Amino acid sequence: MDRNTPKEFAVILNRNAHRVSRSLVRSARRAAPRIALYTSRTKEEGYQIIKEVLDRGYRRIICGGGDGTLVHILSAAKQHLEQRNNRTHEKGQPGPEGLPQPALPELGVLKLGTGNSLAPILGSKRGLQPVRQLAQGAEFQTQRIHLIESEDRCFTFCGLGWDAQILNDYVWLKERCRPRLLARMLQNLIGYFAAILFRTIPKVLLTRKRAVATVRSLGQEVYRIGSDGTLEAVACAPGEVFYEGPIHAIGAATTPYYGYGLKAFPDAMKMPGFMQVRVMKAGVTELLTHVPSIWQGTYKSPNFLDFLVEKVHFTFSETVPLQIGGDAEGYRRELALSVSETSVDFLDFSSPTHNGRPLPTA
Repeated sequence: MDRNTPKEFAVILNRNAHRVSRSLVRSARRAAPRIALYTSRTKEEGYQIIKEVLDRGYRRIICGGGDGTLVHILSAAKQHLEQRNNRTHEKGQPGPEGLPQPALPELGVLKLGTGNSLAPILGSKRGLQPVRQLAQGAEFQTQRIHLIESEDRCFTFCGLGWDAQILNDYVWLKERCRPRLLARMLQNLIGYFAAILFRTIPKVLLTRKRAVATVRSLGQEVYRIGSDGTLEAVACAPGEVFYEGPIHAIGAATTPYYGYGLKAFPDAMKMPGFMQVRVMKAGVTELLTHVPSIWQGTYKSPNFLDFLVEKVHFTFSETVPLQIGGDAEGYRRELALSVSETSVDFLDFSSPTHNGRPLPTA
């Protein structure tokens, strides 16, 4: 495809993603000439693609993969734009307000990976239908979503403890499955449940030891979310502790869902500019006996503590597993998170527009 011909948007497909097949890539190529199609298999290839896409000035980027693909695209894009801003700033005189925050293009998310946490709120469907609609001139409303920053990465959710352990066990199970067909069959919710039942739960029951977490606010405001959804301001100056005690899992998010429609952070979008921090003290029995309501985000328990914060710092009595955007990231004894000053306008494929006006829904 001639990338020197001006295109309106770029499509980036992760060839390692569960549903990115050769036939899907061939189908995407047929959406020319209004798109520029890129495919990658490694993070290094992905970063070079992001640099090219941003330097060519595409107004939209459509990413096809899972949550890990989105994390990489967001992180690489912000890093490159900041570097470009710094180079521009060095050539001129510093402005009174310092460097502006980099503005990311509009993003669209295709539901092509194992986990697609934004799909429920952005109307993402499997396949390339949104790409075909855009190539034919369709327009969609956007939703502004705030990002979390930590360790030079941008994402919408992360977790430490049991949820990250489940992910580690899922990866372990998938890597050891033979033949390859069986391994591919586990790249879905069945694989996660198999990892939980045959690896995570037995380890949890044998260990019984819980890590102790110390949670400090590094921002100006902290709110406790009540069981009825009301917010109560917590008297907590920057650097002070607002929770200290045992945990099985702790996480933060600016969007409600994990993959497969699991509403792990139901209040994450209650206040723009804040992330929901959820402290989970519930044991195996409580979790297994309330799976439906936990999945739907409606379960209430004194063993689920919820807060809204701007910046937070976790420390733990022992190393705990970490996942960022659904990808295993090793183990940590501490982690700092902050809501980024950079937000992203995501295309909402469930909300088409005409001449800038929303179309009526059936």
